Amino acid sequence: MKVFLNGKEMHFVEGGYKYVFVKPFNRFTEKTINGDNGNKMHLELYDNGVQIRTLITKDEVSTIINRDIAIDHVNNKIYILEEGSQVINNSDGSIEVI
Repeated sequence: MKVFLNGKEMHFVEGGYKYVFVKPFNRFTEKTINGDNGNKMHLELYDNGVQIRTLITKDEVSTIINRDIAIDHVNNKIYILEEGSQVINNSDGSIEVI
């Protein structure tokens, strides 16, 4: 299975990645739309302005987040950044957001 995030291919991780929001949210809504061909579109809308759209097919999962992101490969986290966020990439694949 291929996995894409904001147009870039990623390694598949059993159990997935956890989203970490730099700007916290209070409320969100989500909906999954099932297509006639077996594909699914999962939408997540947050009150902090973040929108996450995921298309799931038999061959791939493709997610678009309307923010810059940083991926911590060691801890399996996706940081959803805000304007002005700075990221330090560590040599072991982890990151620090400052």
